[in-house]
Amino acid sequence: MNLRIATAIMLGGALGALARFYLSGLLPVYRDFPVGTLMVNSIASFILGYLYGLLFWGVDVTAEWRLFLGTGFCGALSTFSTFSYETFSLLREREYIIAGLNIAANVIITIALVFTGFLLARR
Repeated sequence: MNLRIATAIMLGGALGALARFYLSGLLPVYRDFPVGTLMVNSIASFILGYLYGLLFWGVDVTAEWRLFLGTGFCGALSTFSTFSYETFSLLREREYIIAGLNIAANVIITIALVFTGFLLARR
C-alpha cells in the first residue's frame, strides 16, 4: 500500500470516528432505542451509496477519494459493533420488541439509504 492511500484511509477514518462520536451523542437513546447509532449508520450508508453510485454512473473519483470517503470516513462513521452490542444489551434486558425494532430499522433503513444515495448520484 502506498503512502497516499494509507494517508487517505487514516484521515478519513479519523474524521469518521470523530463524526460518529459527536453525532451519536446528539441522540443516544430514546425510550431505550439507540437512535444515535441508527443515525450514524444511516448517514454512512447514504454517503457510501452515493459514492458508489458516482462510480457506477461513470464519474471519475480517484482511488484516494474513494478510500478516504468509503473505507476511511464511512467505515469509521458507521458502527456494526455498537449496533450489535446495543441489540445484545436490549435482549439481555428482555426488551425483545425494542431489540427487534432496532435490528429491523438498522437493516431496512440503511439498505434503503444506500439505494437512495446510489440513485441520487445518477442525476
